[in-house]
Amino acid sequence: MAKTSAANKLLDHRRVAPEGLFRRPRLYLVGEAPGGEEAAQGRPFVGPAGNALRKMLEESGIDPGQLRLANVIPFRPIEHSEDRKPRNRSPTTDEIQCYGAAVLTDIRRSKPSVIVALGSTAARLFGESQSIQTARKAKRQFEGHPLQITFHPAYVRRFGGRNGDAWRQTVADLRRAWKESGLSRFK
Repeated sequence: MAKTSAANKLLDHRRVAPEGLFRRPRLYLVGEAPGGEEAAQGRPFVGPAGNALRKMLEESGIDPGQLRLANVIPFRPIEHSEDRKPRNRSPTTDEIQCYGAAVLTDIRRSKPSVIVALGSTAARLFGESQSIQTARKAKRQFEGHPLQITFHPAYVRRFGGRNGDAWRQTVADLRRAWKESGLSRFK
């Protein structure tokens, strides 16, 4: 009981559900975990990383109406700073195992053309532990769906932003996934 109580203090229990096209989205984008703004609004990718993602999608020529967005876990993982304010943290392996099953079920039900894992936490959900730089170059699948691994928009913002290599590589990866999603719809 004490372990459960401690674990509950490490998550903001405002649920952030997957959003977007449910039936056969061209791309299913999976991020890490909700941040403060996502938890407050109950929607994925509405904070600063979401703004960067929208700009990358636009630059990639991707129709946002053909997407489904989700996080590996539906709750914001938090830790408290010295002044007792909650701040974001990465989900633990146990949290990914416990809550990740829900997003995998949503993927199976929605039957996307291509899955895009944004960042190392999302890549771990699909059993990938290589660096993103290495993993993004390989062709992968998850239960018959093509799987593209690329950088998380928060990482891209932190390391170079719109003028950095990670931005250009992520846009190229998104473009490639979009193109593949168009081809796989005709198979």
